[in-house]
Amino acid sequence: MRILMIGPDAEAKGGIASVIRNFKTYFQSEEQEIQYLTTWKEGSLLTRLKATLHSIFHIRKTIRRDNIDIVHVHMAQQGSFYRKSLLILQAKKECRVVLHMHASSFDVFYNNSNPLMKKYIRHILSKPDKVVVLSEEWADFYNKLTTVPVTVVENAVPMPLENTYNSTAKNIIMFGRVGERKGSYDVLAIAKNMQATFPDVHIYLYGDGETDKVANIIASQKLDNVILGGWITADDKASILQNAVLHILPSYHEGLPMAILETMAYGIPNLSTEVGGIPQAIQNGINGMLIDAGDTAQLETEIALFLNKKEMREQYSKAAFTTIQKRFSIDSYQQKWEMIYTNMMK
Repeated sequence: MRILMIGPDAEAKGGIASVIRNFKTYFQSEEQEIQYLTTWKEGSLLTRLKATLHSIFHIRKTIRRDNIDIVHVHMAQQGSFYRKSLLILQAKKECRVVLHMHASSFDVFYNNSNPLMKKYIRHILSKPDKVVVLSEEWADFYNKLTTVPVTVVENAVPMPLENTYNSTAKNIIMFGRVGERKGSYDVLAIAKNMQATFPDVHIYLYGDGETDKVANIIASQKLDNVILGGWITADDKASILQNAVLHILPSYHEGLPMAILETMAYGIPNLSTEVGGIPQAIQNGINGMLIDAGDTAQLETEIALFLNKKEMREQYSKAAFTTIQKRFSIDSYQQKWEMIYTNMMK
């Protein structure tokens, strides 16, 4: 069986690229072979446009030439939706299609669209043979927009051989696009108090996005404990994880962030919010902490409690590592996708 996977370049930024990178690195099957068609590359507008146009103009030719059985489309909202919708319409003429939804705020995207666009969105969602989402909450949402079967497959990450968490580390880290959706400004709102209470603890914001705006706030408020780390590579991430005591992601909208799973795989406890598929990975008070999105008082209280209790840190670390090992490992993820591909051809 031949599968054509469509999405951003595996070395691009973002969670979808991480998922595709894991497919490229770890997916092995005697009966199924995956090849890749890139729709997005980091770089100039011209570079991005070339990748998109190349995928649109070559997809049907690729499907026919390589005898593709299934096209696996990775999609988010906004620009990703518009690009992939054109590819889905073409692919559906040639073979079966599975739509893999990663959108963090597709509900907002849909609800803010005009009636004509809403109709187009529903039309596109009716085209695949199967829709795969990251959580039961998202399955409920998409089931209202399409009659196509919707299946939940949670994201997965590779596991280190052992838990190397350092409970005495002093770095709090945050991976993801810097901005309002991820809760970056909520972190800045509590940083001054954190600086006074825990002067030896530093908060590192890793990612691109609204970095200039955040840098100005850091400078104007003299937040010496907040550092913008920029976008990091996979090679850089390993050393960062070794020195992290906590990963925070107080997001307002999410699917199931790869950053949460990746850090938990290293035994790093997480503090996040009860949105999207996050509660499927983080169990409040067992392997991490969950708060209400936008509740900065709760954010500050939970971080302080965590930093003051070494026993809690170590308990959460062991539970986080075990959670990924049992429920979000690459091996079980591959088995789920092998079954999906097989059943689609029956």
